[in-house]
Amino acid sequence: MINTDTSPLKHSGISNYLDITQKIETPVYVYDSEIIINQYQNLKKIIAALGKSIQVRYAIKANSNQAILKLLHGQGCGVEVVSGGELLKALKAGISSNKIIFSGIGKTHKEITLAIQKEIEQLSVESLEELHAVKKIAATLQKPISIGLRLNPNIEAKTHKKITTGTDKNKFGIPLDQLMEAVSITHSSPYLNFLGISVHIGSQIQDINAYRQVFKQLKSLVSSLAFEGYLVKRLDLGGGFYVPYTLSGSPQFDLDAYAKSFQEELGDLNCEFVIEPGRYLVAESGLLLTKVLYIKKTPARTFVIVDAGMNDMMRTALYDIEHPVVLCSDKENDTEQMIVDVVGPVCESSDFFASQISLPKNLKAGDILAITHTGAYGTSLSSTYNSRPLIPEVMIDKGLSYLIRESITPEHLLSFETCKRLV
Repeated sequence: MINTDTSPLKHSGISNYLDITQKIETPVYVYDSEIIINQYQNLKKIIAALGKSIQVRYAIKANSNQAILKLLHGQGCGVEVVSGGELLKALKAGISSNKIIFSGIGKTHKEITLAIQKEIEQLSVESLEELHAVKKIAATLQKPISIGLRLNPNIEAKTHKKITTGTDKNKFGIPLDQLMEAVSITHSSPYLNFLGISVHIGSQIQDINAYRQVFKQLKSLVSSLAFEGYLVKRLDLGGGFYVPYTLSGSPQFDLDAYAKSFQEELGDLNCEFVIEPGRYLVAESGLLLTKVLYIKKTPARTFVIVDAGMNDMMRTALYDIEHPVVLCSDKENDTEQMIVDVVGPVCESSDFFASQISLPKNLKAGDILAITHTGAYGTSLSSTYNSRPLIPEVMIDKGLSYLIRESITPEHLLSFETCKRLV
Protein backbone atom coordinates (compact mmCIF):
# COMPACT_ATOMS: atom_id res chain seq x y z
CA MET A 1 0.00 0.00 0.00
CA ILE A 2 1.37 3.42 -0.93
CA ASN A 3 1.69 5.79 2.01
CA THR A 4 0.73 9.31 0.92
CA ASP A 5 0.52 10.74 4.46
CA THR A 6 3.02 13.62 4.57
CA SER A 7 1.83 15.53 7.63
CA PRO A 8 4.65 17.00 9.76
CA LEU A 9 6.05 15.09 12.70
CA LYS A 10 5.10 16.28 16.19
CA HIS A 11 8.67 15.96 17.45
CA SER A 12 11.18 18.61 18.48
CA GLY A 13 12.51 19.36 14.99
CA ILE A 14 14.09 17.13 12.38
CA SER A 15 17.43 18.98 12.52
CA ASN A 16 17.87 17.80 16.14
CA TYR A 17 17.75 14.22 14.91
CA LEU A 18 20.29 14.83 12.16
CA ASP A 19 22.61 16.33 14.78
CA ILE A 20 22.30 13.15 16.82
CA THR A 21 23.45 10.99 13.92
CA GLN A 22 26.61 13.09 13.71
CA LYS A 23 27.45 12.08 17.28
CA ILE A 24 26.12 8.51 17.53
CA GLU A 25 26.32 5.77 14.95
CA THR A 26 23.03 4.63 13.44
CA PRO A 27 20.73 2.87 13.93
CA VAL A 28 19.59 4.67 17.09
CA TYR A 29 16.31 5.14 18.94
CA VAL A 30 15.37 8.72 19.85
CA TYR A 31 12.55 9.71 22.22
CA ASP A 32 10.97 13.11 22.84
CA SER A 33 10.19 13.58 26.53
CA GLU A 34 7.67 16.34 25.81
CA ILE A 35 5.42 13.97 23.88
CA ILE A 36 5.42 11.44 26.73
CA ILE A 37 4.59 14.11 29.31
CA ASN A 38 1.82 15.54 27.12
CA GLN A 39 0.23 12.11 26.66
CA TYR A 40 0.29 11.50 30.41
CA GLN A 41 -1.10 14.94 31.26
CA ASN A 42 -3.90 14.61 28.69
CA LEU A 43 -4.85 11.30 30.26
CA LYS A 44 -4.81 12.81 33.74
CA LYS A 45 -7.15 15.64 32.63
CA ILE A 46 -9.73 13.10 31.48
CA ILE A 47 -9.37 11.21 34.75
CA ALA A 48 -9.70 14.34 36.87
CA ALA A 49 -12.95 15.24 35.11
CA LEU A 50 -14.46 11.92 36.22
CA GLY A 51 -14.06 12.81 39.89
CA LYS A 52 -13.06 9.25 40.83
CA SER A 53 -9.96 7.74 42.40
CA ILE A 54 -8.19 6.37 39.31
CA GLN A 55 -4.51 5.47 39.53
CA VAL A 56 -2.28 5.29 36.43
CA ARG A 57 0.25 2.47 36.25
CA TYR A 58 2.46 2.58 33.14
CA ALA A 59 2.89 -0.86 31.53
CA ILE A 60 6.66 -0.82 31.25
CA LYS A 61 6.84 -3.74 28.80
CA ALA A 62 6.17 -1.05 26.17
CA ASN A 63 9.53 0.58 26.95
CA SER A 64 11.42 -0.04 30.17
CA ASN A 65 14.34 2.36 29.77
CA GLN A 66 15.24 3.91 33.12
CA ALA A 67 15.02 7.45 31.73
CA ILE A 68 11.42 6.92 30.65
CA LEU A 69 10.50 5.31 33.98
CA LYS A 70 12.02 8.23 35.87
CA LEU A 71 10.28 10.73 33.59
CA LEU A 72 6.84 9.23 34.22
CA HIS A 73 7.58 8.70 37.92
CA GLY A 74 8.33 12.40 38.14
CA GLN A 75 4.82 13.07 36.84
CA GLY A 76 3.33 10.90 39.62
CA CYS A 77 2.84 7.74 37.60
CA GLY A 78 3.31 4.22 38.97
CA VAL A 79 4.08 1.12 36.90
CA GLU A 80 2.85 -2.33 35.94
CA VAL A 81 5.52 -5.00 35.45
CA VAL A 82 5.43 -8.54 34.07
CA SER A 83 8.75 -10.00 35.19
CA GLY A 84 11.23 -9.94 38.03
CA GLY A 85 13.61 -8.01 35.77
CA GLU A 86 11.03 -5.30 35.14
CA LEU A 87 10.33 -5.14 38.87
CA LEU A 88 14.03 -4.60 39.60
CA LYS A 89 14.19 -1.92 36.87
CA ALA A 90 11.23 -0.09 38.39
CA LEU A 91 12.75 -0.15 41.86
CA LYS A 92 16.10 1.04 40.53
CA ALA A 93 14.32 3.95 38.82
CA GLY A 94 13.16 5.06 42.27
CA ILE A 95 9.55 3.98 41.91
CA SER A 96 8.04 3.18 45.28
CA SER A 97 6.98 -0.44 45.74
CA ASN A 98 3.49 0.76 46.70
CA LYS A 99 3.09 2.01 43.12
CA ILE A 100 4.06 -1.26 41.42
CA ILE A 101 1.64 -3.87 40.07
CA PHE A 102 3.05 -7.25 39.01
CA SER A 103 1.10 -9.11 36.31
CA GLY A 104 1.82 -12.08 34.02
CA ILE A 105 0.72 -15.70 33.79
CA GLY A 106 4.07 -17.40 34.38
CA LYS A 107 5.59 -15.87 37.50
CA THR A 108 8.29 -18.10 38.94
CA HIS A 109 8.50 -18.84 42.67
CA LYS A 110 11.59 -16.63 42.74
CA GLU A 111 9.65 -13.72 41.21
CA ILE A 112 6.69 -14.20 43.56
CA THR A 113 9.08 -14.25 46.51
CA LEU A 114 10.72 -11.03 45.30
CA ALA A 115 7.33 -9.33 44.92
CA ILE A 116 6.27 -10.32 48.44
CA GLN A 117 9.60 -9.30 49.96
CA LYS A 118 9.47 -5.90 48.24
CA GLU A 119 5.89 -5.38 49.52
CA ILE A 120 4.54 -4.29 46.15
CA GLU A 121 1.19 -2.64 45.69
CA GLN A 122 -0.58 -5.51 43.92
CA LEU A 123 0.18 -8.99 42.64
CA SER A 124 -2.23 -9.77 39.80
CA VAL A 125 -2.86 -13.52 39.94
CA GLU A 126 -3.89 -15.25 36.71
CA SER A 127 -4.79 -18.84 37.66
CA LEU A 128 -5.88 -21.00 40.58
CA GLU A 129 -2.55 -22.82 40.32
CA GLU A 130 -0.60 -19.58 40.68
CA LEU A 131 -2.82 -18.50 43.56
CA HIS A 132 -2.02 -21.69 45.50
CA ALA A 133 1.70 -21.03 44.92
CA VAL A 134 1.40 -17.43 46.15
CA LYS A 135 -0.54 -18.58 49.21
CA LYS A 136 2.17 -21.12 50.09
CA ILE A 137 5.09 -18.73 49.53
CA ALA A 138 3.46 -15.93 51.55
CA ALA A 139 2.82 -18.35 54.42
CA THR A 140 6.42 -19.56 54.33
CA LEU A 141 7.73 -15.99 54.37
CA GLN A 142 5.05 -14.98 56.87
CA LYS A 143 4.59 -11.77 54.91
CA PRO A 144 1.34 -10.39 53.47
CA ILE A 145 0.73 -9.57 49.81
CA SER A 146 -2.14 -7.68 48.23
CA ILE A 147 -3.89 -9.68 45.53
CA GLY A 148 -5.78 -8.67 42.40
CA LEU A 149 -7.47 -11.55 40.61
CA ARG A 150 -7.17 -11.19 36.84
CA LEU A 151 -10.42 -12.18 35.18
CA ASN A 152 -10.67 -13.55 31.66
CA PRO A 153 -14.05 -12.05 30.69
CA ASN A 154 -14.27 -13.87 27.33
CA ILE A 155 -14.84 -10.58 25.51
CA GLU A 156 -13.45 -10.00 22.02
CA ALA A 157 -11.45 -6.78 21.77
CA LYS A 158 -11.67 -6.69 17.95
CA THR A 159 -7.95 -6.12 17.54
CA HIS A 160 -5.03 -8.02 15.99
CA LYS A 161 -5.20 -11.71 16.90
CA LYS A 162 -1.70 -11.62 18.38
CA ILE A 163 -2.57 -8.86 20.87
CA THR A 164 -6.03 -9.91 22.01
CA THR A 165 -5.93 -11.28 25.56
CA GLY A 166 -9.48 -11.47 26.90
CA THR A 167 -11.18 -14.44 25.21
CA ASP A 168 -11.44 -18.04 26.36
CA LYS A 169 -8.91 -19.01 23.66
CA ASN A 170 -6.24 -16.80 25.26
CA LYS A 171 -3.87 -17.91 28.00
CA PHE A 172 -4.53 -14.92 30.24
CA GLY A 173 -6.68 -14.61 33.34
CA ILE A 174 -9.02 -16.70 35.48
CA PRO A 175 -12.19 -17.99 33.78
CA LEU A 176 -15.41 -16.54 35.15
CA ASP A 177 -16.57 -19.92 36.47
CA GLN A 178 -13.40 -20.21 38.59
CA LEU A 179 -13.42 -16.69 39.98
CA MET A 180 -15.52 -17.30 43.09
CA GLU A 181 -13.24 -20.21 44.05
CA ALA A 182 -10.22 -17.91 43.62
CA VAL A 183 -11.80 -15.26 45.86
CA SER A 184 -12.50 -17.94 48.48
CA ILE A 185 -8.89 -19.18 48.39
CA THR A 186 -7.61 -15.63 48.76
CA HIS A 187 -9.75 -15.10 51.87
CA SER A 188 -8.59 -18.40 53.37
CA SER A 189 -5.10 -17.07 54.13
CA PRO A 190 -4.17 -14.35 56.64
CA TYR A 191 -1.29 -13.41 54.32
CA LEU A 192 -3.40 -12.70 51.22
CA ASN A 193 -5.15 -9.33 51.10
CA PHE A 194 -7.93 -9.38 48.49
CA LEU A 195 -7.96 -6.04 46.66
CA GLY A 196 -10.32 -6.87 43.85
CA ILE A 197 -10.54 -7.76 40.17
CA SER A 198 -8.11 -7.04 37.36
CA VAL A 199 -8.83 -7.31 33.63
CA HIS A 200 -7.02 -6.59 30.37
CA ILE A 201 -8.58 -7.67 27.06
CA GLY A 202 -5.88 -6.67 24.60
CA SER A 203 -3.97 -3.89 22.91
CA GLN A 204 -4.72 -1.41 20.11
CA ILE A 205 -8.44 -1.39 21.00
CA GLN A 206 -10.63 1.10 19.13
CA ASP A 207 -14.03 -0.39 19.91
CA ILE A 208 -15.36 1.45 22.98
CA ASN A 209 -18.19 -1.08 23.17
CA ALA A 210 -15.64 -3.77 24.07
CA TYR A 211 -14.63 -1.71 27.10
CA ARG A 212 -18.28 -1.09 27.94
CA GLN A 213 -18.94 -4.85 27.97
CA VAL A 214 -16.04 -5.32 30.37
CA PHE A 215 -17.31 -2.55 32.63
CA LYS A 216 -20.80 -4.08 32.72
CA GLN A 217 -19.36 -7.47 33.64
CA LEU A 218 -17.19 -5.98 36.38
CA LYS A 219 -20.12 -4.11 37.89
CA SER A 220 -22.15 -7.30 37.98
CA LEU A 221 -19.24 -9.13 39.64
CA VAL A 222 -18.86 -6.45 42.31
CA SER A 223 -22.54 -6.91 43.15
CA SER A 224 -22.29 -10.72 43.18
CA LEU A 225 -19.21 -10.68 45.39
CA ALA A 226 -20.85 -8.23 47.80
CA PHE A 227 -23.82 -10.59 48.06
CA GLU A 228 -21.39 -13.35 49.07
CA GLY A 229 -19.78 -11.09 51.66
CA TYR A 230 -16.66 -10.14 49.70
CA LEU A 231 -15.72 -6.45 49.42
CA VAL A 232 -14.08 -5.29 46.20
CA LYS A 233 -11.75 -2.43 47.08
CA ARG A 234 -10.25 -2.00 43.61
CA LEU A 235 -11.00 -2.60 39.94
CA ASP A 236 -7.94 -2.74 37.71
CA LEU A 237 -9.20 -1.97 34.19
CA GLY A 238 -5.97 -2.65 32.28
CA GLY A 239 -5.01 -0.63 29.23
CA GLY A 240 -4.98 -1.27 25.50
CA PHE A 241 -5.80 2.23 24.24
CA TYR A 242 -5.41 2.54 20.47
CA VAL A 243 -2.49 4.48 19.00
CA PRO A 244 -2.62 5.59 15.35
CA TYR A 245 0.51 4.62 13.41
CA THR A 246 0.11 7.55 11.04
CA LEU A 247 1.95 10.86 10.67
CA SER A 248 -1.33 12.74 10.85
CA GLY A 249 -2.08 11.25 14.28
CA SER A 250 -5.52 10.04 13.22
CA PRO A 251 -7.73 8.37 14.03
CA GLN A 252 -7.08 9.06 17.72
CA PHE A 253 -8.41 6.83 20.49
CA ASP A 254 -11.67 8.35 21.72
CA LEU A 255 -10.77 8.96 25.36
CA ASP A 256 -13.93 11.00 25.89
CA ALA A 257 -16.10 8.06 24.80
CA TYR A 258 -14.07 5.72 27.02
CA ALA A 259 -14.59 8.07 29.97
CA LYS A 260 -18.31 8.32 29.21
CA SER A 261 -18.73 4.53 29.18
CA PHE A 262 -16.74 4.30 32.42
CA GLN A 263 -18.94 6.92 34.07
CA GLU A 264 -22.17 5.29 32.91
CA GLU A 265 -21.23 1.74 33.90
CA LEU A 266 -18.90 2.14 36.90
CA GLY A 267 -19.35 5.72 38.07
CA ASP A 268 -21.60 4.83 41.00
CA LEU A 269 -19.22 2.23 42.48
CA ASN A 270 -17.43 3.16 45.68
CA CYS A 271 -14.02 1.66 45.02
CA GLU A 272 -10.61 2.60 43.67
CA PHE A 273 -9.75 2.16 39.99
CA VAL A 274 -6.51 1.53 38.12
CA ILE A 275 -5.65 1.83 34.43
CA GLU A 276 -2.46 0.45 32.86
CA PRO A 277 -1.59 2.30 29.62
CA GLY A 278 1.72 1.46 27.95
CA ARG A 279 1.81 2.07 24.21
CA TYR A 280 -0.54 5.06 24.58
CA LEU A 281 2.01 6.97 26.66
CA VAL A 282 5.21 6.33 24.71
CA ALA A 283 4.62 5.05 21.15
CA GLU A 284 4.45 8.43 19.39
CA SER A 285 7.48 9.75 21.26
CA GLY A 286 9.97 7.50 19.47
CA LEU A 287 11.83 7.45 16.18
CA LEU A 288 14.23 4.83 14.90
CA LEU A 289 16.90 6.64 12.91
CA THR A 290 18.55 4.51 10.26
CA LYS A 291 21.07 5.19 7.49
CA VAL A 292 20.54 4.29 3.85
CA LEU A 293 23.23 1.78 2.85
CA TYR A 294 22.26 0.99 -0.72
CA ILE A 295 19.48 1.62 -3.21
CA LYS A 296 19.02 -1.62 -5.11
CA LYS A 297 16.95 -1.61 -8.29
CA THR A 298 15.53 -4.77 -9.82
CA PRO A 299 13.03 -5.24 -12.66
CA ALA A 300 10.28 -5.73 -10.05
CA ARG A 301 11.18 -3.42 -7.16
CA THR A 302 13.39 -0.67 -5.84
CA PHE A 303 14.80 -1.62 -2.44
CA VAL A 304 16.12 0.96 0.01
CA ILE A 305 18.48 -1.07 2.19
CA VAL A 306 19.07 0.50 5.61
CA ASP A 307 21.33 -0.34 8.54
CA ALA A 308 18.46 -1.06 10.99
CA GLY A 309 17.07 -4.58 10.97
CA MET A 310 14.12 -6.56 12.24
CA ASN A 311 16.20 -7.39 15.31
CA ASP A 312 16.15 -3.67 16.17
CA MET A 313 12.43 -3.13 15.49
CA MET A 314 10.43 -6.33 15.20
CA ARG A 315 6.86 -5.01 15.04
CA THR A 316 6.57 -5.12 11.26
CA ALA A 317 7.85 -8.69 11.03
CA LEU A 318 5.81 -9.83 14.04
CA TYR A 319 2.49 -8.10 13.42
CA ASP A 320 2.64 -7.04 9.73
CA ILE A 321 2.27 -3.44 10.95
CA GLU A 322 4.08 -0.85 8.84
CA HIS A 323 5.26 2.34 10.56
CA PRO A 324 5.51 5.60 8.63
CA VAL A 325 9.00 6.15 7.20
CA VAL A 326 10.22 9.65 6.35
CA LEU A 327 13.43 11.23 5.16
CA CYS A 328 15.16 13.26 7.86
CA SER A 329 15.98 16.61 6.37
CA ASP A 330 16.05 20.18 7.63
CA LYS A 331 15.23 21.43 4.12
CA GLU A 332 11.93 21.60 2.29
CA ASN A 333 11.51 18.46 0.24
CA ASP A 334 9.46 18.88 -2.89
CA THR A 335 11.45 16.64 -5.21
CA GLU A 336 10.03 13.93 -7.45
CA GLN A 337 9.06 10.76 -5.60
CA MET A 338 9.72 7.08 -6.21
CA ILE A 339 7.99 3.95 -4.94
CA VAL A 340 10.25 1.72 -2.82
CA ASP A 341 10.47 -1.04 -0.24
CA VAL A 342 12.48 -0.13 2.86
CA VAL A 343 14.34 -3.24 4.04
CA GLY A 344 17.01 -4.19 6.55
CA PRO A 345 20.24 -6.26 6.38
CA VAL A 346 19.04 -9.29 8.37
CA CYS A 347 18.94 -12.59 6.47
CA GLU A 348 15.15 -13.00 6.57
CA SER A 349 12.54 -12.05 3.97
CA SER A 350 10.46 -10.68 6.86
CA ASP A 351 13.18 -8.10 7.53
CA PHE A 352 11.42 -5.07 6.08
CA PHE A 353 9.89 -1.85 7.43
CA ALA A 354 7.69 -0.59 4.61
CA SER A 355 6.41 -1.90 1.30
CA GLN A 356 5.68 0.26 -1.76
CA ILE A 357 5.92 3.64 -0.06
CA SER A 358 6.84 6.99 -1.54
CA LEU A 359 10.28 8.52 -0.85
CA PRO A 360 12.24 11.24 -2.69
CA LYS A 361 13.73 10.10 -5.97
CA ASN A 362 17.03 11.82 -5.12
CA LEU A 363 17.45 9.63 -2.00
CA LYS A 364 21.03 8.38 -1.74
CA ALA A 365 23.34 6.26 0.39
CA GLY A 366 24.16 8.04 3.64
CA ASP A 367 20.78 9.75 3.97
CA ILE A 368 18.95 9.28 7.28
CA LEU A 369 15.43 7.88 7.44
CA ALA A 370 13.18 8.03 10.50
CA ILE A 371 10.90 5.08 11.24
CA THR A 372 8.25 6.78 13.36
CA HIS A 373 6.05 5.76 16.30
CA THR A 374 8.71 3.41 17.69
CA GLY A 375 8.62 4.51 21.32
CA ALA A 376 6.65 1.38 22.28
CA TYR A 377 7.65 -2.22 21.59
CA GLY A 378 10.69 -1.11 19.61
CA THR A 379 13.71 -1.51 21.81
CA SER A 380 11.77 -3.72 24.26
CA LEU A 381 11.32 -6.36 21.53
CA SER A 382 14.83 -6.00 20.10
CA SER A 383 17.37 -8.82 19.99
CA THR A 384 20.90 -9.65 18.89
CA TYR A 385 19.81 -11.93 16.04
CA ASN A 386 22.55 -12.35 13.40
CA SER A 387 24.97 -11.35 16.20
CA ARG A 388 24.01 -7.74 15.74
CA PRO A 389 24.37 -5.17 18.54
CA LEU A 390 21.61 -3.83 20.75
CA ILE A 391 21.45 -0.27 19.50
CA PRO A 392 21.74 2.93 21.56
CA GLU A 393 18.87 5.09 22.82
CA VAL A 394 18.73 8.88 23.12
CA MET A 395 16.21 11.17 24.78
CA ILE A 396 15.56 14.77 23.80
CA ASP A 397 14.50 16.78 26.84
CA LYS A 398 13.99 20.55 26.77
CA GLY A 399 15.93 20.75 23.52
CA LEU A 400 18.97 18.86 24.82
CA SER A 401 19.95 15.33 23.78
CA TYR A 402 20.95 12.68 26.31
CA LEU A 403 22.36 9.20 25.69
CA ILE A 404 20.15 6.92 27.82
CA ARG A 405 21.50 3.56 26.67
CA GLU A 406 24.84 2.81 25.10
CA SER A 407 25.16 0.31 22.28
CA ILE A 408 25.63 -3.23 23.58
CA THR A 409 28.19 -4.56 21.14
CA PRO A 410 28.84 -8.10 19.88
CA GLU A 411 32.25 -7.87 21.55
CA HIS A 412 30.55 -7.23 24.90
CA LEU A 413 28.07 -10.05 24.37
CA LEU A 414 30.90 -12.45 23.50
CA SER A 415 32.32 -11.94 26.99
CA PHE A 416 29.37 -13.88 28.41
CA GLU A 417 30.00 -16.97 26.28
CA THR A 418 32.01 -19.62 28.06
CA CYS A 419 32.58 -23.35 28.42
CA LYS A 420 32.48 -24.35 32.07
CA ARG A 421 31.81 -27.86 33.29
CA LEU A 422 28.71 -28.11 35.46
CA VAL A 423 29.58 -29.85 38.72
